[in-house]
Amino acid sequence: MLTVTITNTIMSKTRNAGGGGGIPPSNTVAPVISGSSVIGSTLSSTTGTWVGDPVITYSYQWKRAGVDIVGEINSTYVLVAADYNQAITCEVTATNAFGTASATSNSITGTATAPVNTVAPVISGTAVVGQTLSSTTGTWTGTPIPTYTYQWYRGISQISGATSSTYTLVQADATFSVTCEVTATNIAGVANATSNALTIIDADAQAFFTASGLTGTTNQSAINQLVVDLKGFGIWTKMKAIYPMVGGTAALHKWNLKDPQDTNAAFRLVFAGGWTHSSTGATPNGTNAYADTSLTSSVTLSQNSTHLSYYSRTQSNGTEVEIGSATNPGAGDAGSLLEIRTSGISYFRVNSGANYLTYTDADSRAFYIGNRTGASVVNGWRNSTKVATGTTASTGLSTRVLVLGALFTGGFAFYSTKQCAFSSIGDGLTDTEAANFYTAVQAYQTTLSRQV
Repeated sequence: MLTVTITNTIMSKTRNAGGGGGIPPSNTVAPVISGSSVIGSTLSSTTGTWVGDPVITYSYQWKRAGVDIVGEINSTYVLVAADYNQAITCEVTATNAFGTASATSNSITGTATAPVNTVAPVISGTAVVGQTLSSTTGTWTGTPIPTYTYQWYRGISQISGATSSTYTLVQADATFSVTCEVTATNIAGVANATSNALTIIDADAQAFFTASGLTGTTNQSAINQLVVDLKGFGIWTKMKAIYPMVGGTAALHKWNLKDPQDTNAAFRLVFAGGWTHSSTGATPNGTNAYADTSLTSSVTLSQNSTHLSYYSRTQSNGTEVEIGSATNPGAGDAGSLLEIRTSGISYFRVNSGANYLTYTDADSRAFYIGNRTGASVVNGWRNSTKVATGTTASTGLSTRVLVLGALFTGGFAFYSTKQCAFSSIGDGLTDTEAANFYTAVQAYQTTLSRQV
């Protein structure tokens, strides 16, 4: 009996260790975290298996490389960018009235996938100088979700400062293909994708297309480049009228590129008599054909700064005037004209009286410019070469309208048979400007396959 009493006393003390006969928590199976390792995914942790009495409660602390992640104390955790290539664990703490113990889970290393473009960016908007284009990002895979930046290109060159999703077109963009490169970035890598390309149209070229109804890639490209070249050479503003003779009909040939309105005040052409219109230009019949510009020298032009130009595609040696007006040229009255002959004498007279500059050539097919640049200085140009220069008397500006294909003297005279593929009227040109003018016009004619 004595022995039994002593034993029971010892067992009672064991059960009451810690103040009441319970068992503190002890982990027998570690916690397990599961879920995808890809950044942005959600991990979950079990508590693991524990023994202890009384009932155990659990708390969680997620760790990155062994360091507590502040605020992450739930059984789940969403992987963030900082977890990339880091060991993520969860420490579970078990607590009851008799003690506290902790156990750490397995680890999962955060992973990511680099951006990959699956659908290219798309730029949209009106491809005309002054308009604003917009680019999408395109469609991408990649985890975490990429961030995007933009770079616009003019041809193959970056456009400085053009790094937003929108871009407003400037004159320098005209005739170029404009694209937008989108760069996608996340912690796993960087990738680029380039949008569709838009060929940019000069605003004045677009106005011509809209008014005239000119269609066709080749036609529009030729006009667009011509306008850009003339602006680039600084001579666009010197033009009062430009007749590009593009397209194959009178309805297309009548338009003044400088001011494409279907009114006399805009100096559009009105064809009279017998003309043949084709893709290579407009050809007068030499009998009764002329084209009225409605442009009167004395109203629109300057006495000492004027040019007339005519791109002749037909060989002829008759007494013909390609562009001109005069009150009474035979009497030496004020007049402006270009008369181009073969095997004879070509005449250049710009806002002058009876005196002509003359030039003899075996071939009248060329781009001719009659150019007045001073009180008495007149130059004659054939293509890029000055072929005549000198001084002429001036008797004032003609009060007659300028016409193509004849000389308007109050009646008509000296009808031409030379096909016109381009003509212009405007301010006088310096030697450099005249040479550049030919360069621009010849490039235009080359695009249309009608150069001579």
